[in-house]
Amino acid sequence: MSKPHTQEKTTDVTSPLSVCDVMRDSTNQVIMKIEGLLPVYIESFADLQSEGLRIARDFFGTCYIAEKEILDNMGVDQKAIESFDRYSKAITKTTIFEIDAMNSFQKTFVENIMSAMKSYDDYVKIMLSSYSKMLDYTMMAISKKN
Repeated sequence: MSKPHTQEKTTDVTSPLSVCDVMRDSTNQVIMKIEGLLPVYIESFADLQSEGLRIARDFFGTCYIAEKEILDNMGVDQKAIESFDRYSKAITKTTIFEIDAMNSFQKTFVENIMSAMKSYDDYVKIMLSSYSKMLDYTMMAISKKN
């Protein structure tokens, strides 16, 4: 006859789970995921921009080689080319100005958002301090009744 198999009871000694623990842990997981993706996100857009600029350079480089001989042999009036050069330089200057303006706008935008986030953080800290004081008061009132 075989001996009856006895199961040992194991007791897990774990602290009770709180709502705050669940919320904190879930929030931290999401934040860590986003933080982990940020370098990849930035690198992807940098690579995208670099590839677009490389393609533009290649396009104009190829056109230059292919069309220079044709245009030079067409006998285009030098004054027309000089006018086109001035026009092209004006467009280039305007484009660079707009790029600088957009860069300045983006910098100011980020600074304003960071300032708003700092103000929000300060406000939350004040509210949490008040909330903590209210909880202390409530706990004292509960303990006095018991």
